[in-house]
Amino acid sequence: MHFSLLLIDDEIKLRSLLARILEREGYEVKQAGDFKTALKMLSKEKLPLILCDVRLPDGNGVEMISHILKLYPNTLIILMTAYGNISDGVQAMKNGAYDYLTKGDDNEKIL
Repeated sequence: MHFSLLLIDDEIKLRSLLARILEREGYEVKQAGDFKTALKMLSKEKLPLILCDVRLPDGNGVEMISHILKLYPNTLIILMTAYGNISDGVQAMKNGAYDYLTKGDDNEKIL
């Protein structure tokens, strides 16, 4: 077992597929479809890594990084997006993201 992580993505099929891939690699994957659910889960269990979609129904991942890191400063956050652009990537890194990945570019980067 590598370690536990939280996968936040509102696209259920994509989230489930990515969770299965990560679980096959030995990760224990917790799943949430929005920030509200993710924050509830984090309040009960501190997780060392968050993989988070940028566009969620209740917020923008780039904007939420600072909020999450204030509450859980030792957590690594990797943002994932299907709509990658340089300005979001730069802002994500400024806000404290560990990495910013475009979905489908190179899934090996996630592993």
